[in-house]
Parts: sequence; structure tokens; C-alpha cells
Amino acid sequence: MQLSTSSEIKLRVGVPVRIGFNELVLMNHDNQTNRTYFTGFCIDVFEAAIRALPYEVNYDFVPIEAGINASYNDLVYQVFNQTFDAVVGDTTITSERSQYVGFTIPYTDLGVGMLVSNENEDMWFFLKPLSADLWITSAGFFILTGFVVWVIERPVKPQNSKAHLRSKSEAYYGLPSQPLEKLLNNLAKFVVIIWVFAVLILTSSYTATLTSIMTVNQIRLHSRGNYIGYQAGSFTQGVVKNLNFKGLKPYNSVEEYALALSRGSKHGGVSAIVDEVPYIKIFLAHYPSGYSMIKLESSTNSFGFVFRKGSELVHDMSMQIQLMREEGKLIEMEKVWFHKRTIPMFDNTTSDPNTLNFHTFRGLFLVTGVSSAFALFIFIIFPLEEKWYAVKKFRFRYRVREKLQRVRKFFSH
Repeated sequence: MQLSTSSEIKLRVGVPVRIGFNELVLMNHDNQTNRTYFTGFCIDVFEAAIRALPYEVNYDFVPIEAGINASYNDLVYQVFNQTFDAVVGDTTITSERSQYVGFTIPYTDLGVGMLVSNENEDMWFFLKPLSADLWITSAGFFILTGFVVWVIERPVKPQNSKAHLRSKSEAYYGLPSQPLEKLLNNLAKFVVIIWVFAVLILTSSYTATLTSIMTVNQIRLHSRGNYIGYQAGSFTQGVVKNLNFKGLKPYNSVEEYALALSRGSKHGGVSAIVDEVPYIKIFLAHYPSGYSMIKLESSTNSFGFVFRKGSELVHDMSMQIQLMREEGKLIEMEKVWFHKRTIPMFDNTTSDPNTLNFHTFRGLFLVTGVSSAFALFIFIIFPLEEKWYAVKKFRFRYRVREKLQRVRKFFSH
């Protein structure tokens, strides 16, 4: 770092240039003007933070080869030995590197994720969201609800055979095409409304669980027969080594990721790729369908700008990055460079989403069963009450007639 006569800061900034993931850093050389230009998300964040500083900072970008031939640790070390004043690019904050240089606060998402392909060949996969007892209970309540509706509706239904059979069929399945128009008894309408409410809850829960299982559970990472990929030269190689896999394969670009995942472990590819979240977001921006991200672990590891130890720019740049995050400018930049969409992401705190069972919905079935039993009870009690009233009325008339006959006999003698 140099100070000019006007007390302006002059920085010699190293920029890692690599193959792939050009959304982060891309170097372009203009042959006509013989000038080199740098673009990308990391460059935009750095320049925006520099412009927001309360003092002027001049800088020159110097390309540095990074990737397989030169590690990022070597790049960071060049700041420590004062070859460069700073490094701007996809440089991950680690505890080891922080011993030699100063990092700003992260300006990208934290943590490491696993990239997987959304493929599943199991023809009975759709049954997995619900346990066996819940499937049986649901089927039983379908039949029970249909039977209750049929019993209630039978006395008031027209005897036309086709209409009668159609109403019985609709009642059996619990979801008539026009439930409130064809049902004549209010008790039947009440039963159907409660059952439709229960079916909607079951359907939404089934859909959510199926979506989770299709992503999280569609890859079975065992120690045998599965390969896993990682980004060449990245610190994620250490994370992958802690996992138990048959083998590890390094890759450098988005296209190589897609090819490896499409082939799979059985055909020379990999079953999954472990990488930092920003790289996975770039991949999903290129391939928005067919792939998903599983969040493996959250940590402080993320991208930060590198400066010399004790530099005031570490604090000042961190303040500007925080302001940009609070004002939403970082998200806007991500949208520009990553074409940000809603990314399917699942937490790996549970390796397999829990299958929904009867215990989860016992309250729902209790409400449905009590409602059907109540409606059937009312349906049976009302006719009995009418018949009892008729019997009592008949007995009263009989007693009156009997007394009149006695009076008549008394006066006739």
C-alpha cells in the first residue's frame, strides 16, 4: 500500500483468475487498447464498497492464476509477504488464513452445500410420504365416510337407479363433484365438509413431504459404489475427506458439474458434489431444473476481501459491506450475476425426512370420526323420537276411548 502526495491510498490488488464460475470473477483483455478489464460479482461488491468509503482509494487489479496449479493459500500468502496489498475474488475465510492476513466480513452466503440430481427410478416412490398405518387409516375413513353419507342420504334420494348409484359412488369416495348440490340432507353435507377439510390437510402434507423426499432421499450416499465430487483447489476437499465415500473426483466448472451428475457414479460420474453455497447457486442459475442443494453445514466460511494484517481497510470495508447487506444491494447484485431464482434447498439435520404416520394426524381423524358418528347418531335419534311420539299419542287416544266406553256402559245400565 502506497500513499501519494495528496494522501490518497494506492492499492495493488491481486485478482484470482480461474477456469469456470465466471460470474464471480472474469478477466477480459481488449487487444485494441491493450487493457485488461475485470468483471463479476466479487468485483462489483469490492468497487461499490470502495466508492462508499469516506476517503479516496485508488487501486490496480493484477491477475493471478488460481485453481489447480496455484492454490488460494499461496495467493493469500502473497498479501502476507507484501507482494500485494489486497486480494479480491472468491477467497474463502478460514482460521488458518486469518493468522496471516485480515479478512473483511463475508459478503456471500455462509456454509457448504451438497449438489444432487433430482432423479428417482422407484415406481412406488409416491407411497413413501405416508406410513402404512396412515394409508390404511385413510382408506378406512374414506369407506366410513362414504358409508355414513350413503346411509343418511338413502331415505331421501330419488329411486332413479343411475342417479342413485352415482350418488353412492360419490359418497364412497368422499369428494362428490358437486357435493352440496346433490346432497339433500344437511347432516350429509356436514359430514362431507368435515371430510373435505381433512382431505385437504392430508393432501398438502403429502405434497410437502413428497417434495422433501424427492430431493433429500433420492440419493443414498453409502461407502460403497458412490463417488463424490468437489471443486479443484477448494478447501471443501477437506470436508469431503471426512465423509465416507468410495472415491473423490475434482471438477473445475459448471459444465463439468452437470456432466458428472448426469452420468452418476455407475457411469463414470458422481452421485453428488460438495461445494460452497455461492458456487452451487451459480450452478443452479445455469441449471434451474433437475438439481437441488442440500445444506450440509453452516459455518463462518464464506468469501471475504483480503488485506494486510492490521489494515484499517478491513474495518472500513466491513462496515460498507454490512451497510450494503442491510440496504439490499448485495441481493440485487446476486440477482444480476446469479440470475437468482427460488432455489430448492433442504437442511441436512435429518438425513431422511420423516414419513408421516397415523400418530401425526390422530387428532384430525378423531375430529372426522366424531363428526361422522355425531351425524349418524342424530340421523337415527330423530326418527325414533318421532316414532315414540306417535306411539305415545296412540296410547293416549286408546286410553281416552277406553274411558269413554266405560262411561257409556255405566249410563247404559
